[in-house]
Amino acid sequence: MCHRIAIHFFLPSALASDRPARVPNVYGIQHVPCIQGTRKKSLEAIRKWAEDKSGEKPIFLLLDVAGSGKSTVAKHMVNEWTRENRLMARYFFSRDTVTTMNTSSFCVTIANALGERDRRFQTLIDVFKGRHDFGLLSFEELFQGLIAKPLEELGVDAMLIIDALDECDNTDGSRNELLGTLRTQHSSATRLRVLATGRPELDIKQWARGSGVEFVNFFQLEGSDGDIEVYIKHRLKSLPDIQDRLYQIIQEADGVFIWARIACDLILETIDVDGLLDELSKEVSLDFLYKVALGHSIPRDERSRQAFTVVLQMILASRDPLSIVELERLSPKRGIVAQVVNRLGAVLLYKDSNDPIRLLHATFREFLINRSRAGVYFIEPGHGHQTLALGCLRIIRRHFNQDEGTLLRLDAVSQGEEISLSIRCLLTVHPGSIYIHLTVGDITMQLRTEGSRWKGKSLGLHAMSY
Repeated sequence: MCHRIAIHFFLPSALASDRPARVPNVYGIQHVPCIQGTRKKSLEAIRKWAEDKSGEKPIFLLLDVAGSGKSTVAKHMVNEWTRENRLMARYFFSRDTVTTMNTSSFCVTIANALGERDRRFQTLIDVFKGRHDFGLLSFEELFQGLIAKPLEELGVDAMLIIDALDECDNTDGSRNELLGTLRTQHSSATRLRVLATGRPELDIKQWARGSGVEFVNFFQLEGSDGDIEVYIKHRLKSLPDIQDRLYQIIQEADGVFIWARIACDLILETIDVDGLLDELSKEVSLDFLYKVALGHSIPRDERSRQAFTVVLQMILASRDPLSIVELERLSPKRGIVAQVVNRLGAVLLYKDSNDPIRLLHATFREFLINRSRAGVYFIEPGHGHQTLALGCLRIIRRHFNQDEGTLLRLDAVSQGEEISLSIRCLLTVHPGSIYIHLTVGDITMQLRTEGSRWKGKSLGLHAMSY
């Protein structure tokens, strides 16, 4: 008798019991508000716009280069409007996860956030969600039914913060749908005011001009890059002699806060500050800074470099950010993940071993996966897919060897404990053997067991790419 079981791979409960609940990071919880004394004119301009009751400018669009502090300003206004108890919702796009790089959960997330702040809003949302054709509605219909119309019916105003428009992927037209819907909002009387940020991508600027939406950058708002000096003095207050030297170098960085942040982190970690400053002065660009950061973090011996490559491949290939603990379980060699991640503190974000690891900035991913820019530090995410796939299969093998029934009950015994990997398995179960068809990213493999033994030679598995 043959059984076919299509499953999402779940981490067995025995291994996942210490895994904290995970939700998509649509709120951009990794971002921090502005340091006191920075971006003062920008924040004041946003406040003035928010208080304007004329409705002539329902959208405030801040477009600037990567790393200039747009998400920091957005986070600052989130905190400020939360303290003021305004009716508000937010969505931070990011290429870190599948969920946060498209609009599939955008409307529901925004509607639920508004409903949490006003229960009357929640009632209207629930009625709309009860429609039999709810799953067939277009993005604009969902936006109107879940957000715009309830606000009109209740006669209340709300703020919507959309951060990193450029991080919304447009492969399936998601960004075009969002921008098209915002155009409709801009041209009609609406109770929704939108603060949006992003890089000055061509399609975003064309949309803004075609929609009559004015856009500004930090230089227009602030008039200078003095905020960088304030930031450096705050971060390097214990090193007053170094502050001016770094500021002289960073003046060529066009006000990019992310450059200042990484440079300050490296200075606070290094023993040879003078040598580091000399190195940083050679070229003031993010790509060069990433090379310096990696050069200072990665030991020169070949084994260490291989370990760093493997870990970064897994981090970049993960569908959703994974923690040190999770990556250790999937790593081909135990004990390397924590060491690598701890050494990369200047370019990675995480709190502890159970916290999802995120890249400090989207530009770091763009640098790593571009061979011409990264050079010897180039990372091929496809290799990470294979490493993650084989790691998952080792977990399956281990639990199958312990208890044949566990493999067939993974979905039943592990509800709610899904490990965040883009993995689907198709199992064909025959008496005495199990065949697995597994796809992770671009890697497709078939594996076979006989009895309790896995056939093959690669990590004890039989893996055939095709």
